[in-house]
Order: sequence, then C-alpha cells, then structure tokens
Amino acid sequence: MEFGKFVWVQKGQGNLYGSGFFGKGDLSRSDPTWFTRTVEQNKNSLEEITVERRRKRRQKNINGEAAEEFDTFTSSELLDLTSHTDVENFQLDLYEAFFLVYALNALTVIHIAKQTPMSIADCWSTFCSSSPLFRSHYVVYHFYRSLGWIPKSGNKFGVDFVLYQSGPSFRHADYAVVVIPLVSDKLEEPKSWDWLLRLNRICTQVKKTLILAYVMIPSETATFLNLDEYRIQQVIYKRWSPQKNRE
Repeated sequence: MEFGKFVWVQKGQGNLYGSGFFGKGDLSRSDPTWFTRTVEQNKNSLEEITVERRRKRRQKNINGEAAEEFDTFTSSELLDLTSHTDVENFQLDLYEAFFLVYALNALTVIHIAKQTPMSIADCWSTFCSSSPLFRSHYVVYHFYRSLGWIPKSGNKFGVDFVLYQSGPSFRHADYAVVVIPLVSDKLEEPKSWDWLLRLNRICTQVKKTLILAYVMIPSETATFLNLDEYRIQQVIYKRWSPQKNRE
C-alpha cells in the first residue's frame, strides 16, 4: 500500500471498525482513540504535571537549545489547540474500501471533485490507476478476508500485509504476506536470496511467519469481473535451525 492513498470516511466509522476491523484512525495505531487517550492523559494530578514540567526543564538545560526543536505539546495544550474537539480522521486503505464496496456493498465512495457516488467500475479504475499493484494486492486481500483473516498494511515490517486471526485489538498478527504478481504472458521478476533472507529475518524477529503469495493474473486487462480467473499459490518460508527443528 503506497503512502498517502486512502479513502476518508465521514460517517459510520464505529460500525466499520467494530464489525470487521476495517480502517484506522490517522492519529492512532488502529481504533481511532486519540481524543479519548488525550483526555485521559489530561486527568493527571497537579503533582504529576509539575514533575513532568521539571523533567522537561532539566532536559532542556542538559541538551541546550537543540531540545527546543524536539519539544512536544502536552495533552492539555493539545486539547486547547483543538478546542477540545476530536480532530482525528478515519481512513480506509484502497483494498479495504473496494472490498466494502464490491464484496459487501457496505460503503459508498464519493468522487471528491464531482461529489457524486462512484460505481464499482469507477472505484476499480480509479484505484488501479492510483496504484499499479492494486489488482494483485486486492486479490490477495479479498482471498484472506474471505477466509476469515483480517489483513492490515505490513509496511512497518517491510511486507504487503500482516494477517490477524481475531483483530488488532486482541493479539499480534501471526503471518506476514508478500505479494508476488505473475502475469500469464510475462516472466517473473527475479528476487534475490539476500532480499528473501533479510525479509525472513525481520519476520522472525517480530514472531511472524512469512508467506509468499504468488498471484497468477490472467492478463493485464483483467478487471474485478474476472476475479475467479486469478490464482493464488502460497509458499510458507521458514528458516531451518538445527537447534529448533530437531525431530
């Protein structure tokens, strides 16, 4: 998922997240809780506030003027700046948005310039032109969603998706997925062993199993009407260790 390409939700955020963990708050890791967290932090006692101010003052004295550049607002200052209103926005990535439009018929996407509802075909065309890898990645997203998994962006770990069994609120993701598209009339883009080993080391450090999802695309002109013609082959990659993999 490329940075900055989202569908912003105006109504029904709670239903989307509560009924399938779709979307996230732009100021939170998942569930949009920025306002609640900020209000709770602002409930600190006067003693705690005084201690925090003294700590910051000491830090500034130690680091000099450079510390000013990295100074942050307190929760009280943030609430004052935002007039005690929730300024957090709720966003869907393109795969979540299209799944809600196409598979569940649970979302209406409004064209930002025309202010008119976009059809499924309009969404597909717009999302594909926005992201060259949208087709192959959406097929994988749709595949795992249909099996009951909850795919989320894996940019943080250098992969395309991470898969949650129950949702981000309950436990960490179990699997990390890398999508490898294969067009029927083109050769596969080669991947080096260095790339694969680096990726697997990252996944091992964060306790995730790496899945290589090969997507066989029937043709470069295939659309959402041809989803049944796509094929997915999963390869689970694990590093063999003689100490851990004894029979």
